[in-house]
Amino acid sequence: MSLFLFAFIAVGVGLWFVSLAVESLRPTPKTPRILSWAPEIPIACVDVDGCKLRYIKAGRGPNVVLLHTLRTQLDLFQKIVPILGQRFTVHAVDYPGHGFRTSRKGPTTQISSLASSKSFLDVLDLRDVTLCGVSIGGTVALMLAGRHDARVARVVAINPYDYARRRGLARSSLAGWLSRRHRAFPSSVRP
Repeated sequence: MSLFLFAFIAVGVGLWFVSLAVESLRPTPKTPRILSWAPEIPIACVDVDGCKLRYIKAGRGPNVVLLHTLRTQLDLFQKIVPILGQRFTVHAVDYPGHGFRTSRKGPTTQISSLASSKSFLDVLDLRDVTLCGVSIGGTVALMLAGRHDARVARVVAINPYDYARRRGLARSSLAGWLSRRHRAFPSSVRP
């Protein structure tokens, strides 16, 4: 038994070292000069709190800022940017550590995303903004508005996350509480 356990641990540690070696040898992806999904929209960079963030600006009209989810980038909005750009000036930005041309020390959290989003609005001097966010982007938009940021006129929060001890849905409503309680029962007990 102990020989099997030793072999199992040795293989696991070996795979971990191999994955580190492969990752260190992988070339850093080059920042594309054009968006494959909208070559007419220029890609720009802005320095926000010591990070170079990639962003785009498209269309004309009232300001809309799109805030993406974790582990994605501004390209998440590729299908709606051209549509929104017909009526709005659309800004989409990568969070630090996401997308291209960004770097960040430490993990991305809602507080770091809030700080970078606030600084993005500052650097570009955007006013009367509608913030549209998905998941953590929705949470960041709501937090900025909740802090009475004078630049935020409206918020569209799509599926803002709340992982507060995995009880976010249960705290949302009676239906959410029932849904979470239902999942607590073993599948053999469910109707």
